[in-house]
Amino acid sequence: MNTFSKFDVRVFDKFIDKFAEKYIEQRNALSAAVIEEALKVSEGLGTGFDLSQIKTIVRQNAVYVDPIREKGGTPNPVNDIYRSDLGELLTTYYFEEKLDEGHRYIIPAKNISTRERYDMPGRGIDAIGYRIKEDGTYELLIAEAKVSGQKQNPPAVVDQTDDSIYKTHKKYHDDSDTLKQRLVEYSKNLDAKDVVVIMFFVINIENKTNNCEITYGCGLVRDYTCVDETKDFGKMKSNVNEFEPGNIHFAILSFTEETIDSTIDLFYKKVRELTK
Repeated sequence: MNTFSKFDVRVFDKFIDKFAEKYIEQRNALSAAVIEEALKVSEGLGTGFDLSQIKTIVRQNAVYVDPIREKGGTPNPVNDIYRSDLGELLTTYYFEEKLDEGHRYIIPAKNISTRERYDMPGRGIDAIGYRIKEDGTYELLIAEAKVSGQKQNPPAVVDQTDDSIYKTHKKYHDDSDTLKQRLVEYSKNLDAKDVVVIMFFVINIENKTNNCEITYGCGLVRDYTCVDETKDFGKMKSNVNEFEPGNIHFAILSFTEETIDSTIDLFYKKVRELTK
C-alpha cells in the first residue's frame, strides 16, 4: 500500500537533546561494540587501559567538528554533514520507531555509524531495513532522506536533482544489479541473523521471484516556512505507478518551532556540548 503523510515536528529542548544523544550513540556504535573486547586484550598485554577513559575518548572523537559552524557560519548544504545526518537520523527514527507497532522496520545498521568518512556526508542508500508481515512474508525497506528549505514545491531534491529521491529510487527499481550490490555491501556490517534476511532479499532479486515486497521509503525534512503537503511529494506521488510492484512510503517531517537552518544549528551545538 502506498502511503503519503505529513507530520509536524516540534523543535524544543527535549527534541534537540534526544536526537543529539541518538546521533552520538550512532556515531559511537561500532567503536563501543569492541571496547569491552579491547579491554580484555589490553589486560592480557598489561597495558593498563581504563575503560571509562576509552569510552570518553571515543565519544569525544566520534563527531565532526565543523570549522565553518565553529566560526558562526553556515556550510554549503551540499557539503553539510549535520544537515545530511539529521535527515538520515529522523528518517531512520520514523521508520524504526514512529510507525504503528506492526508496521515498523528493523534497520540493523545505520549509515551514520558505518560511513567511510566521518568528515563527509554519507553516500549510498540512506536506510536499509526489513519487517516480517502478519502473513509471514518479508518486506524490504530502502529509504532516502533529504533536507530542504527551498521555497519551491516540491523542492528540487524530491525529483529534479541527479541524486533526488525520485531518480535514486527509480535507479534501484529499474536496475536490480545495482540494488543487489548495495545490499551485499550493506550485509558486511550485520550480524548472522540480519545477514541471512538481507541475503534472502538478494536471492529473490537474483532469481526474479516474488517472495518479498520492496518499499521505497522517503523522508523529506521541511519547515513551516516552506512546506506544502499538496505538492512536496512530487513525482513520487504523481508517478507512483512507475514503482510497481513495489510500494511508496513518503513522510514529510516538518519543523514547526524553528527553521531547518536554526534547528541544525541547535542540533550541532548540543552535539558539541555533549562531546566536549
